[in-house]
Amino acid sequence: MEKTLRILILEDVKSDADLMEFELVDAGFSFIAKRVMTENAYLQGLEEFNPDLILSDYHLPQYTGMLALIEAKKRRPEVPFILVTGASGEIGEMLDAVLARGAAGYVLKNRLESLVPAVKKVFSLGSGPLSG
Repeated sequence: MEKTLRILILEDVKSDADLMEFELVDAGFSFIAKRVMTENAYLQGLEEFNPDLILSDYHLPQYTGMLALIEAKKRRPEVPFILVTGASGEIGEMLDAVLARGAAGYVLKNRLESLVPAVKKVFSLGSGPLSG
């Protein structure tokens, strides 16, 4: 039986988080999602929710995906972190920097159909909850 994933979603726009969840439900993933919008809620989620996967927006009102990634790598280095970004103008150096810091990948919000392959790829590479 496949494990139910615990997905921590750092996203300030509810409809964007809903669309991420829809893509995963539509693909047949079994998961529990916890959406957080602030740095404090995110840090608490890392410690208490014990996620198997983190999906994070890059631009939040008072926090960034880069800071979220740095904290994830400090506190939960084994948990895959996928950046989900909305602005195509962010692609260049910002994405290179996030990937260099250890993000497992990124998905553009206007191409959310690539979220499922990104998640499957993350868990097919290692000993994550879907790999055996």
